[in-house]
Amino acid sequence: MATQRTKPRFFLLYHSGTPGRGEFVRLALEAAGEPYSDQANESRSGAREVYSKIDQKSTGDEDGNPPNFAPPMLKIPGAGKNGKALVISQTPNILLYLGSELGLASGDDVDKYHVHQLALTALDLCNEVSEKLKFCVLPCQ
Repeated sequence: MATQRTKPRFFLLYHSGTPGRGEFVRLALEAAGEPYSDQANESRSGAREVYSKIDQKSTGDEDGNPPNFAPPMLKIPGAGKNGKALVISQTPNILLYLGSELGLASGDDVDKYHVHQLALTALDLCNEVSEKLKFCVLPCQ
């Protein structure tokens, strides 16, 4: 886990104890040495917040963020409209934001698109491996 801080800048909203797409976000935060809160792994109320954001009946939150399809999501207090919390979903979108925000890529468009391309490639690779494993495992069941 990242270094503890009383008021982290970032709140990761992801499944408790489940590795997956959220790991890419954790890796970016860890690589930058940025403390963060991993909501669902820290408390039951944190887990409830994660699942309330993806509830089928959700029309968005009180800060004006639209409903989300699935974790991971990154909540950034004060970064949204009118100083409210910003909630970003979709792993490549989160990494696009964090790339320049954490100094992992410069703020220019070329570097942003390269970070985005790397994130999409990594997720494509994970999907390919997952499909191959499913193909290899399912016939044996």
